Amino acid sequence: MKCGLRSQPPKARRHEENCTVNLKKSTLRGGRRTTILAAASILLLMGTTACANAGAGTVDAPDSTNTAPYKVGVLLALTGAYASVGTPQRDAINLYFEDVNANGGIDGHPVELTVLDTASDPATAINQLRQLAVQDEVDIVLGPSASAEGIALKPFAKSLKIPVVSLGSAETIIAPASEATYIFKMYTGTGLSLEAQLELVKERGWKKIALLYQNGYGQDAANLIEAASSDYKFDLVASEVFEPAATDVTAQLTKVAAADPDVVLVWALNPLNAIIAKNAESLNFDPALLFSPGAGSPTFIENAGIAGEGTLLQGSKVLAASTMKPDDPQYEVTQDFVTKYTAKYTEVPGQYAGSAWDASILFANAVSAMDQSATSVQERRDAIRDSLESNTKDIAGVNGIFTFTPEVHGSTGLTGLAVLRVEDGKFLIDKAY
Repeated sequence: MKCGLRSQPPKARRHEENCTVNLKKSTLRGGRRTTILAAASILLLMGTTACANAGAGTVDAPDSTNTAPYKVGVLLALTGAYASVGTPQRDAINLYFEDVNANGGIDGHPVELTVLDTASDPATAINQLRQLAVQDEVDIVLGPSASAEGIALKPFAKSLKIPVVSLGSAETIIAPASEATYIFKMYTGTGLSLEAQLELVKERGWKKIALLYQNGYGQDAANLIEAASSDYKFDLVASEVFEPAATDVTAQLTKVAAADPDVVLVWALNPLNAIIAKNAESLNFDPALLFSPGAGSPTFIENAGIAGEGTLLQGSKVLAASTMKPDDPQYEVTQDFVTKYTAKYTEVPGQYAGSAWDASILFANAVSAMDQSATSVQERRDAIRDSLESNTKDIAGVNGIFTFTPEVHGSTGLTGLAVLRVEDGKFLIDKAY
């Protein structure tokens, strides 16, 4: 049975009345971050505990009333090539923990965030991970935004022994398992997204497939699709590639059309997806267009206009939240997220923001369920890592339903994924897995 985790763990909800909130305020001065802690109550607690221990002559077990904050580092691409991904992720994380702190924290523990901009650069992300682990002594890191950054952080998360929940999609972020002991991954990988596309292809009875992909982003799909042909009984009749800087793909679409496919799987990032849809319309292109998650944003519909009507894409249900059924295990968490995000930022969230919200949910679940006997920073980090691995079981999020194992620190099945359809300028759920 699938279950959803609310914005704050069940125990924290019991503290909704008469709660206090501890906040960390960060400013940038001369390129350095100055942290100001509103922590008089924490210092008082530390002093009281120290006196009690001194009087006893021994160190007692941790006091169950301890409410020291959890320190969360956040590495996101707020500038550079992936700023359009990292900015909504930052907004989602800020919103989630504002709500948690306003309702008493996680089992009474407030959450302090330290947010850093990786500038979409793996080398910068590595240096910032070191800073968060060594200087700031955070308990966990959420992010980074891009797959390349996540891959770069993998060995350093292991050597620094700090849990990292990456928001990238590449399977190599968490593989091989022996090298990914301290890193986890939220976003659906290429293999699962392609599988979700091919399940729909099989269901529709489409036998002839063409692949149109952006160099770099779509390369994994191109590598995987031929091997899938025997399992799904289709013929790959054409495969065409274009560069990320392309402004027109009419030539590639013309070659694809000559192969007479039933459907074209398109793997590209926005805004190229809208360009493809418009080029296809200008050619009176007959095959169905089935886009990857790279098209999963309201901007695709805005930019494609009438050319986007009738197209399909494998994407998150959050893009079609209003069409979800109440018995969907992701219904409650998705509606809660969309309602709060829209109220705060006056815009509908997409799947990138959803991935960050999901990472926040899994962290809250992990610390609520973990061994509470940790007394040092490293013990707490290890407890969080162990809890993420052992207590993330069938947890409903916005973008999927999550289960982690020691062998796989990421999603392993299609459950919770969807194929969407554009109709009357809106995303609708065409198929839910």
